[in-house]
Amino acid sequence: MKKSIFAKPHNHKIDKTDFEKYLKNTKQKGRRLKPHHPVETFDAKQVIDMLSKKSVVRLGVVQGADDNGRRISILVGYNSNGKIVGKALQTADPCPPPPCEQN
Repeated sequence: MKKSIFAKPHNHKIDKTDFEKYLKNTKQKGRRLKPHHPVETFDAKQVIDMLSKKSVVRLGVVQGADDNGRRISILVGYNSNGKIVGKALQTADPCPPPPCEQN
């Protein structure tokens, strides 16, 4: 078996007090958050399907652009060798989201 090319994962989570402190620091320092694109989301069921593949050890977001030049974020799954596995997921905006399943 090949050795994983990825470094040991570290914890990206921050607690609520740190989050509030960072936001307060932004205001106190006179900095404004840059205006950014609408919130980009991925469908939870599709992400879970991607994660259910045994070979997926990491997720990554790749930036691209559509034919009109609008930015698109694409969620991809990587195996331990750094190869993209499975189908990538495009964000719901500007791509139309998948139709809702009526139960």
